[in-house]
Amino acid sequence: MTKTHRINRPRGKILAAVLTAVLISLAMGIYHYVPIDERLENTYYYSFWYKFAVGLLINLAILLFLITPLSILVDGLLLYRKKDNTYMRLLVAIAAYGLLGFIGGIIYSIFILNFTTFSAQTIHIVVCSLVFLTFQLVLNRSFLHSSSHR
Repeated sequence: MTKTHRINRPRGKILAAVLTAVLISLAMGIYHYVPIDERLENTYYYSFWYKFAVGLLINLAILLFLITPLSILVDGLLLYRKKDNTYMRLLVAIAAYGLLGFIGGIIYSIFILNFTTFSAQTIHIVVCSLVFLTFQLVLNRSFLHSSSHR
């Protein structure tokens, strides 16, 4: 396998999916956490770790079973654009992964049969797909950098 396609190996995509799920779940847990001194009486609040664990399970399922297979398809389609310069390829990849997130949001809404919160689900999955792309690019760069020193 060539150095330029090292991230296309399943190990790199799975690692990027796990890192994305952890980061998104951590951000969601912090955002939805209510500090003890701000809590209302006689109201139950979930702990940070509970929100993190549930968010991690949901995000891992979305990333591993929805975004990762779609990203393999998108990466295959992006390989045809070899003539573009680096910045153009990056912009096309960002647009393609944004579209991947939108299509993933539609598929997710169909599977859970919930179209009332379609926009929130779609935004969440678009953000997940863009963070997933970012981790892939960072891991690709570190894989290429570490493999060139061998």
